Amino acid sequence: MAGDGGAIDAHRETVRALAKPGQALAPDGPHATVHNPEWFRYVGGRAIVRSGRAELHDRLIREVVKSRPGVRFENRAIVLAGPPGAGKSTVLRDEILGDTANEWLTIDADDFKHALLRAAIDDGSYDAFLKPAVVKDHETAGEKFFPLELASLVHEESSELAKRLRGEAIRAGANIVIDTVLSSEVSALGLGKQLEAAGYGVDVVDVEVPYELSESRIAKRWQQSYEVALESGEGLGGRWVPSEYARAVFDGPDGRSLPEFVAERLAVECGAVDHYRRFRTAAEGADRVLEVDMVRLTPRSKLVDASVAAVRARATDGLASPRRPAPRSRDGRGRDDRGRE
Repeated sequence: MAGDGGAIDAHRETVRALAKPGQALAPDGPHATVHNPEWFRYVGGRAIVRSGRAELHDRLIREVVKSRPGVRFENRAIVLAGPPGAGKSTVLRDEILGDTANEWLTIDADDFKHALLRAAIDDGSYDAFLKPAVVKDHETAGEKFFPLELASLVHEESSELAKRLRGEAIRAGANIVIDTVLSSEVSALGLGKQLEAAGYGVDVVDVEVPYELSESRIAKRWQQSYEVALESGEGLGGRWVPSEYARAVFDGPDGRSLPEFVAERLAVECGAVDHYRRFRTAAEGADRVLEVDMVRLTPRSKLVDASVAAVRARATDGLASPRRPAPRSRDGRGRDDRGRE
């Protein structure tokens, strides 16, 4: 199939069809990891992880934390929102973190999808449980699948791992990046309350593109990863985002995407948010534009345009600049407290 554009297009349509609701690769299907009775039991409709699987969760959490030894403990959070394919990681790297990236713990459920799939390959459960019979049939007929095309089957479990890591990081006061679509207003406002109660200062960064650009980027990213995996015979391939999910993300109020609407609501309603930015790319090849840049000068005050805030700050000799808590070490002491008893 390598280099065969027609075969790759046909495979994409196979994956698209299998990812539809009720089909073999749907997130709530029988091959989803949360439906493996050896790994999870259900109490009141809620999945409870069994001890053996919990050991895997513990290990995956430890590995993420260990991979970020430079994380600082300043009670700061960046909520990174936007549709699939919007370019959130690029904005985070180029516009937000720069050379401070190693000081932040990025919490992204997609990273746990990769880790869970690798673990499934290592322990044999990828073939024994995760891979549906229809996928095996396609492979027998010569069609090549790669693990990330089954990522929907670890969706629920990866989301729970991300929530657990987020809770542990917040309790520790770690600087965190919460990389998410942010399509649920209820969940977003709940997150805001959690961060505010923990004494965090929050930046909300929303990255927007139109549906057509999101769709084309999803397909392009998948195909590039798929072709690389075909050529090398290695790797996890590309992750497919179900078309129905991608489309639904853009069905927000007043023609806006859900992330755009929810990010704005979070910024307005959560008094801990002291900086809110929205970046937008109108079309492929167009420049990315910062169309919203607002700050909150004091807790629970009204958001104001950053340029207006800068004028006010100069007028008051900087006394009204946004809050930035003193950095904390892992033992919880501020820099000025170190060495004091």
